[in-house]
Amino acid sequence: MTDLARFFEATGYAKLPDRLPPDLVSRMRTVIDDHFARGVPPYRVNDTGTPCRLDDLLERDPVFLEALRHECVAAALRQVLGPAVDVVHARHNHATLNGPGDIPFRLHRDIQQWSQPLVAVFFYLEPATIANGCTTVVPASHRLPYAGPQSGGGGGNWADEHDQYQHLIGQELPVEMPAGGILLLNCLCFHSVGRNTSAFSRRSVVFACRGSDELSQVDHPGATQLFGKRRFLANRVLRVSGSLRQGQS
Repeated sequence: MTDLARFFEATGYAKLPDRLPPDLVSRMRTVIDDHFARGVPPYRVNDTGTPCRLDDLLERDPVFLEALRHECVAAALRQVLGPAVDVVHARHNHATLNGPGDIPFRLHRDIQQWSQPLVAVFFYLEPATIANGCTTVVPASHRLPYAGPQSGGGGGNWADEHDQYQHLIGQELPVEMPAGGILLLNCLCFHSVGRNTSAFSRRSVVFACRGSDELSQVDHPGATQLFGKRRFLANRVLRVSGSLRQGQS
């Protein structure tokens, strides 16, 4: 196990030492700024009705897959997820324009159970500071057990909805990042966007990745393989799309 993988396993998050190239960051910003300005759906709005989040980034422009496949990102994902990695379309896959007062601070998990592990990949398109609401994380909170579903039928957990998690509130640490910075986060780790007390907004994008494991039989429409080769290994014959496939053991 590498030092990065050991740190990630222990804390639930890791700031990568390398940044995305400025040109790649600029091209992502151009797409995001254009879609915010034109109100290209799907998007979400803040209390004033102004778009503050763009969903379905992977469907908007190939520059986001390019960023996920950049070697500095891929090298880190190989260390924590293995040689073959997918990006999941139905979790995260969005850009956030965090303006003053846009997004309330609220500690949460993105998934509920360890049995479906996901790693969030954050790209910061401008500096993220305490003043403009950088991401905050409660280290090692990914090790805490399941305490029940989220209200409203959403995924993950809100810390303030469960007595077992109440003690986490106030123990979060700010994770300041430079423009082009990359943060990996175990999606079970409690975190929140910070409170933006500045006069400026902060742009970031986030995706959810998982290992392409040996039981992944067919390509799933809700995921795109970033790199590596998926090998299906099983100990019995399985029926896939009306035909038989011989498993291996």
